[in-house]
Amino acid sequence: MPEQINQQTFYKLGGGYSLTRLNSAECSLMFRNSDRQLLAVLSGCGNKITAIAPYRDYQLSAAEYKLLRRFVLTRGFGLNVETAAVLGLSVLRYADGREEFVPPRRLRKKIADASELEYLHVGGLRRHTLVLPDFCRINLINLSRAEIKKLIIGVNCGAQVDLRDNQHIAAVRVGKSFNGSLNLSRSTVESVAIADNCRCDLAVFDSKRCFTLNIGDVYSGNLHIKNSCFHNIAVGYYSYAALRLTDNWGRRDVVVGDSFRGQIYMDNVNVGLLKVGKDCKGAVNILGGSRRCCKIELGNEFAGVLDLRGPSNVQLLNIGSYARGKFNLLGAEWIRQVKFGSFYAGYADFSDSKVEYVSAGEGCGGEMVFSGCDGLKLLQLPRHRNSVLVLDHKPLEIRSSGNVLYYCFVPGAAENFAYPPLYQKIFRGIRGIFAAHSG
Repeated sequence: MPEQINQQTFYKLGGGYSLTRLNSAECSLMFRNSDRQLLAVLSGCGNKITAIAPYRDYQLSAAEYKLLRRFVLTRGFGLNVETAAVLGLSVLRYADGREEFVPPRRLRKKIADASELEYLHVGGLRRHTLVLPDFCRINLINLSRAEIKKLIIGVNCGAQVDLRDNQHIAAVRVGKSFNGSLNLSRSTVESVAIADNCRCDLAVFDSKRCFTLNIGDVYSGNLHIKNSCFHNIAVGYYSYAALRLTDNWGRRDVVVGDSFRGQIYMDNVNVGLLKVGKDCKGAVNILGGSRRCCKIELGNEFAGVLDLRGPSNVQLLNIGSYARGKFNLLGAEWIRQVKFGSFYAGYADFSDSKVEYVSAGEGCGGEMVFSGCDGLKLLQLPRHRNSVLVLDHKPLEIRSSGNVLYYCFVPGAAENFAYPPLYQKIFRGIRGIFAAHSG
């Protein structure tokens, strides 16, 4: 404990250092060295220090910070979170209002033993990996100042984890059954993995680096990524999440697993593929902008809502078998090719869109509306179908091959239209049919 000579005016810290309180400045403590030179001013009235300001830009050494830290802890002074971080201390606040200031070497044990801990602000921690133990329950954890590369959250934890503006973090691993939130805005994170059965709100705004995001099965929560760069996003089976992606420049795919029950909203997002698994009963809304979303693949038994109205940049749409959902492509400016699998029984509105080619497999039912589709070139539909077609102009000709009918709306549609590899086999057959008739 520092030697106390005069409680009101003078504290001797050891090594010749001292703290003095002037009568004319009752809310300031002057930190001086053995030569009585002023090094810093500690502001704060009563028993709480609210700021440490080096005098004339003097750089306090690690040893000098250690002296001040020891003084604060032994004297029982209070601190705000900013001052605690300057001194390399973490702030723990309990449900009963108590506050505790902990140096890095004691932090891990305190977290493991904590009960009824309401708030943790980590300051002065320099470690490659920080582990929050299993069943850890802390209302709010602020890690913005923690100098860690990797955060591991154990299973069955509950917390609001704040990593905003952290310029050290690279990886976050969240264990099973986490219940809370994670904010990674303006951080340097490169990899995020969330395990199964988590209820987690995740926010990443203005990321400093491109990152990957992998989320396990049975995920629920609000995921919002804005003005950020991601390499790929994958969400597992039976998700109830609301996924909102806006103004992002992804480099790979967004993949959502089977039995999706949530919402996907993408606006001005640069990805090559959005893939949603089978048995989807959720809603998918894609808007446009200057970035690309070239292709969407929806698995079998799609029973949700797909909304591509307006300037969405989706060009290719593949829908699996037994689809019975609603497909709104009203005025879609970029859509070119749409393929429905077997036993389609939904409702699709292509009115005023730029669609050129639409196909459906055997057992086709439901309804398709093509009002104002001046760019429509070819429909490929089964001969035996129960579907309703709404067309405002008749095809130039209808060709048949086995159980398939080809509705041609422009001369030489099959010969002149450019199809991706998925359709090449089909249209090689069409070309053969047309050649036989012309011969």
